[in-house]
Amino acid sequence: MQVISLYIHIPLCVKKCAYCDFASFAGRMAHRDRYVQAVCREIRAQAAFFGKRSLRSVFFGGGTPTLLTGAQIRAIMDTVRECFVLLPDAEISMEGNPGTLTRDNLKAYRAAGVNRLSLGVQSMDDGLLAAIGRIHTAAQAEEAAAMAREAGFDNLNLDLMYGLPGQSAAQWRETLQKAIALSPEHLSCYSLILEEGTPLYEAVQAGMCAALPCDNIIEEMDGITARLTRENGYAHYEVSNYARPGRTCRHNVVYWECEPYLGVGLGAHSDVDGRRFYNPEDWEAYLEMAESGETARQTEGENRREDRMFERMMMGLRQVQGVDMARFEQDFSVKPEDVWPETLERMTNGGMMEKRGSRLRLTERGMQVMNGVLVELMDEFDSKQQMDG
Repeated sequence: MQVISLYIHIPLCVKKCAYCDFASFAGRMAHRDRYVQAVCREIRAQAAFFGKRSLRSVFFGGGTPTLLTGAQIRAIMDTVRECFVLLPDAEISMEGNPGTLTRDNLKAYRAAGVNRLSLGVQSMDDGLLAAIGRIHTAAQAEEAAAMAREAGFDNLNLDLMYGLPGQSAAQWRETLQKAIALSPEHLSCYSLILEEGTPLYEAVQAGMCAALPCDNIIEEMDGITARLTRENGYAHYEVSNYARPGRTCRHNVVYWECEPYLGVGLGAHSDVDGRRFYNPEDWEAYLEMAESGETARQTEGENRREDRMFERMMMGLRQVQGVDMARFEQDFSVKPEDVWPETLERMTNGGMMEKRGSRLRLTERGMQVMNGVLVELMDEFDSKQQMDG
């Protein structure tokens, strides 16, 4: 029976960030208990359907999971242990907003089994934090990291964002330096992506906030990230992620390697036993489904073999180690170079890709233009599908 990972979505927020398009809601704190009970019921229903699988990782994402009390997290974890088998070295992560943490809750999360904390710091500049709608300050971020250490967390990630409206390369350097000074085991450094329909997107389009940094400044920020992380002992293992030895995020690697995972909670997606499905994103619709003891079976598209091949390539190339070619051939009965003969040859000859052992990976130069590489792979893939069809 497959070993899987478990994602648990907590869609509560104090207030929506200006850039956020995730399934999350402000003003629902009074409904926490009902939501937790619904999640526990869904966990039991999913375990009854799929069997008592072993879990390599559990990830509480959001939203803001740290808006739940220690007792509520314990109730969920007790249900997880009742319904699944947690492997002895299972990674159990929780996302949190620095402005929502308390010492008592952190200790309770740790006691419930959470062993990795991911703090959404985003910036160490108070002006930039206010501009993107974050509720915490840089000082609160530093305090949150200290409280996490006091509570016994020895695996800490800091989420950071660059390319923010009006942000300079010097501001990004200062944020990264201050974050590294907190000595986290892991850093996630994401370039802002403006999602259509978010308040920040509308503000930028309307010229109501500072302009986004130009490509040259983004390139300079990328260089700062590469240099400072390398000099401070962080290995670059995925396009936006850096870790000290032995501290990669094992749950996220599951996604990048296209391994099986089960998602519970509002809007959560799953990929188990070759089946893809997702839960409702509507608050009441999700609660009604979970409270009835049913499980979602809404499928994602046609789940075609061809789509999975492209996804395997796309997700694998995000990682510095690249795509496992032997596993690709085993799963799809075809080699990557037979699916993308022209693009792979051109990218390899052009110094954008290389083979290393059983892995096909982007070079450092290729990683810098990864989106362009993926577009070329998609174009050849679509062209071949049209000819075959």
